[in-house]
Amino acid sequence: MKVEKLAVFRGLYLGDLVAATPALRALRHGYPQAEITLVSLPWATALAPHLGDLVDHFLPYPGAPGLDGAGTSEELEEFLARMRAEQFDLAVNMHGRGPVSTRLVTRFGAQRTASFVGEKGNDVPALDVEVPWDAETHESRKLLLLAKKIGGAHPVAYDSSEPELRVREEDDRRARALLPSRLRKPLALVHPGASVPAKRWPGEAFGRVAEELTRWGYVVAVTGSAGEKEITRLVSEAAPGSLDLGGETDLSTLIALVARASVMLSNDTGPAHLAYALRTPSVTLFGPSTDAGRWGPLDGEQHAVLEGDPISSIPVGDVLRYVEALDARQERLGA
Repeated sequence: MKVEKLAVFRGLYLGDLVAATPALRALRHGYPQAEITLVSLPWATALAPHLGDLVDHFLPYPGAPGLDGAGTSEELEEFLARMRAEQFDLAVNMHGRGPVSTRLVTRFGAQRTASFVGEKGNDVPALDVEVPWDAETHESRKLLLLAKKIGGAHPVAYDSSEPELRVREEDDRRARALLPSRLRKPLALVHPGASVPAKRWPGEAFGRVAEELTRWGYVVAVTGSAGEKEITRLVSEAAPGSLDLGGETDLSTLIALVARASVMLSNDTGPAHLAYALRTPSVTLFGPSTDAGRWGPLDGEQHAVLEGDPISSIPVGDVLRYVEALDARQERLGA
């Protein structure tokens, strides 16, 4: 069947969408002439410009019961009416294993629907293409498998499972304005926040690492949302000379900062996935609430993972040794 209009449903949050970029890339290469529409929560409007030509349109959805967001029943019905009016040839559910998300995507009214399927007997609607949820472990590879099953392709020049994002010139200008003029030292980003408490390495530990990085000759910038100013201030005060950028960056500016950094240290949270997509060397700290095998970086040479149960048990010295190892690798590569 010829596919001229294709919808991809992927709600959730920053790391989830970044992990889907390899699948979007495969769909773009498999259907170069098709109009690809990404359907996600309204916040993702800010990420859409950084997807380059992977998508043509972005359609916000208000959220649905049992999934995410806080949309009302009326808003959801209005959204579904708009989706049906688009008359998509193919709708792809990349939100999860179903069945709730699968039932929602089948209501888009596309000629064909593709989705993951979990355990049988979950009242999953009839699908034109289905992929077992447990066919792959890593999230990016899992989504890529579904994309390939429906005709996605990829160039052979690079690992097709690696995520990617685009940095715009205007974003880089805003990022430079936050940094010392004529920056001559390497930049280290420290991102101590996370939405889930079990994912947060102690702020005091981040502060000790930030202090040591300044001694090593880095310019350290501590990043976080407006709601994380307390912890960014704590970390920055522990490292005299560091920059406290808590609440100072929107998503686009943060993306540009990550792209400029020589190394990034963070919990397992959205900005960690920015480092993976932008090829910025990183150290990510995982607690017991997240499966590092599913959500961690694929490039084990450029990105390091440390796990602790609880996350506070990860030693500061181990983190610093991993940063030092990444430094040594970059020097060997002449970066």
